[in-house]
Amino acid sequence: MSLSFAQDIHFSQFNNSPLNLNPAQTGLFDGDWRFVGNMRNQWSSVPVPYRTFSLSTDTRWKNEILQGIPAVGLLVNTDKSGDSKLSTTNVFLPIDYIKKINKDSTHFISLGIQPGMTTKSFNPSALSFDNQYDGDAYNPALASGENFSSYRITYFDIGGGIAYLYKMNNRKMVNVGISLQHMTRPKQKFYSDGTDRLDIKTAFSGMSEFPVSEQLDLVPSFIYQHQGKYNETTVGSFAKYLLTPVDGMTSAISLGAFYRLKDAFIIAATMDYRNFNVGMSYDINTSKLSAATNHRGGFEISVIYIFKKVIPFVAKKRVCPIYM
Repeated sequence: MSLSFAQDIHFSQFNNSPLNLNPAQTGLFDGDWRFVGNMRNQWSSVPVPYRTFSLSTDTRWKNEILQGIPAVGLLVNTDKSGDSKLSTTNVFLPIDYIKKINKDSTHFISLGIQPGMTTKSFNPSALSFDNQYDGDAYNPALASGENFSSYRITYFDIGGGIAYLYKMNNRKMVNVGISLQHMTRPKQKFYSDGTDRLDIKTAFSGMSEFPVSEQLDLVPSFIYQHQGKYNETTVGSFAKYLLTPVDGMTSAISLGAFYRLKDAFIIAATMDYRNFNVGMSYDINTSKLSAATNHRGGFEISVIYIFKKVIPFVAKKRVCPIYM
């Protein structure tokens, strides 16, 4: 994560948190239901680490995309950070429409919106303020002098996005998209006279996969995010080694390296086994904060499970029993 005092929830494994990446990624997968879990523990070397959790699920109304089909999902995020235990909880309901744009079902356009509610709260009892210093020492019995109207705020929020998917087969694909979050610019108001609004966040992301040998694929990806006066760029790639398929499903091990500009190197590994994808990553901090973190950034884990119905084989012609 970049050094910012108003950053959104996001992950180093951005492609493994698709509904946080872009609401247009809702339903854009091979299967019937997708379940995703993400956990990030950041800056454990500082006194109060940042912890982020995300759970999501999404599905299409029909498995096969004939002409156009809607998709829906549910996304829940929680984040807790700092001495004040600033907590953020998001609940979003992404809605998406996926349209096939060619006859051979290799090109798709997806358009999504993501309405939801966010609650933020903090505990001021662990904080100290200038007015509580009596000239010689800190005195917690003194009034803080802060004019908080509430320690909790709740607001409506909405995002939107568009994505393009080209998928020739399981080893050759391109997925790019752009999304806008906080389109309503909700107020961030803990003070009675507060007027601050949350800036719109723009994210442009892309990933691809292509084979370089019989058992090895490259999976490069990037994301650029801009919010207010802050921006963040992460680029890198996985090398994916294909193992023997299990029950006809992909089995692979991937190793990757990424760089978040002016902030951190990221090393990552994932494993595909049957319907599961499990990923782990670690950030090696390179920003000015490294003096406090000793270059230790954040550990992250992701789990994706895709449920796909097995379509039973139905013979087009009956077998004559006389030859059985």
